[in-house]
Amino acid sequence: MTTVIDQNDKEIDFTTAVNLMDDEIREELHAEMAPCTDQEFFDAYLDRHYAKYGEEFTI
Repeated sequence: MTTVIDQNDKEIDFTTAVNLMDDEIREELHAEMAPCTDQEFFDAYLDRHYAKYGEEFTI
């Protein structure tokens, strides 16, 4: 199990997070950032999710 740290310093399963992500944002970031670490990707997703929806991404 690969884990990442969320905005509240909580350890979460990266695969679970990916499955709950907005498809459009996830694919855009993948095209822009790959290769990168899971944590770098997750952190970028948090920023992009907030910009699009005006709320934090939570699991």
